[in-house]
Amino acid sequence: FCVQVPPSLDALRKSSQQVVNLLSKLTNSSDPNLQADENPSSDFPLPDFVRSYLIAFIAALFITLVQLLVMFAGIRRNLLQAFRGDDSEIPRRLSSENINYITGTFHFAGYLIGYVILAYIFLAIFLFIILISIDALITYGNVKFLETILKIIIPTLILVFFKMYLNKILGQYIFLQHDGEVLSINNRRAFMVFIYFNFFLDAFLGFVAAIMRILRSIAGGVLYMCRLDYSPLGRKLETIDSGFSAYCGFIFVECAHRHPVLLYFVSHLLRNHLYPTNTKRLSKARHKWYVAIFLLNNPTLIYRRKQFLTRLQENELKMMLIGRNNMKELYIEQPPILAHRASIISAKDLEDIWERRKF
Repeated sequence: FCVQVPPSLDALRKSSQQVVNLLSKLTNSSDPNLQADENPSSDFPLPDFVRSYLIAFIAALFITLVQLLVMFAGIRRNLLQAFRGDDSEIPRRLSSENINYITGTFHFAGYLIGYVILAYIFLAIFLFIILISIDALITYGNVKFLETILKIIIPTLILVFFKMYLNKILGQYIFLQHDGEVLSINNRRAFMVFIYFNFFLDAFLGFVAAIMRILRSIAGGVLYMCRLDYSPLGRKLETIDSGFSAYCGFIFVECAHRHPVLLYFVSHLLRNHLYPTNTKRLSKARHKWYVAIFLLNNPTLIYRRKQFLTRLQENELKMMLIGRNNMKELYIEQPPILAHRASIISAKDLEDIWERRKF
């Protein structure tokens, strides 16, 4: 299909030139005598489409492949997060949505193919339009239609960026303490006055920000359409995105059936209890070596071992006895190891417990 398109690009350029000239006549009343595409006085003369077509479709192919590789890496990352119970990127799994998860698994492969093909086409068309504009500006040097658009856009963007950086400078050096290192308002009265007068300008900039939001949403949606792990609708509305819902269902079903801890536990039960194959017990030395290797790979579990906790409890008890002798109090607070006793115990009971533990 991509090879069959270039021969018909010349006819497409001529028809597109007529449409562009018609639009320029409607938007620009200063030049009422615009002619066809061969006339150099056209507001937006279109260049040859072949160069833009080839560059656009090659760039779209490259971007799509990169996005797919990023998505495959994201699948691995999201699976590991699901194993840990981390819901920072994908929503939390709910038992009431199990049917939706399994149906999402049905659709995942088919949705992925459809999204990738459509994303490639849209991205190629989007890049094709941008490259035509750049090529026209480079080829003809003076494009009235683009100049008219840029005269409207550039001053607005300059005002927006100036206002944005002015707010950052004022916020850092005037309205925040310690140059923005602490989130505490400084010069509170000046801050309130600035908010009052800034409201009127921000009401105008809000229209510009809304338009920019729409344009960014379009660009982001086209660029990330091939990725099912990303929803352009945002965290609040991502559940109504069919592609993202299928992706979440795929992740949750994989997590439920391929969780490494679950698989190891089940295999351990099958190997050692239901179908025992080796009745030879490990020696005590080998068992200690296994424990040592396990603790080296999982150092945080050292503080949860029984011996460490017992030693910690004894040290706490000893410190409490020392404190009793220094302060000469008859009653002290209960240590953690005596959770089954009353909250207030006598000093003699503590001494008896300590004597028993010493031997």
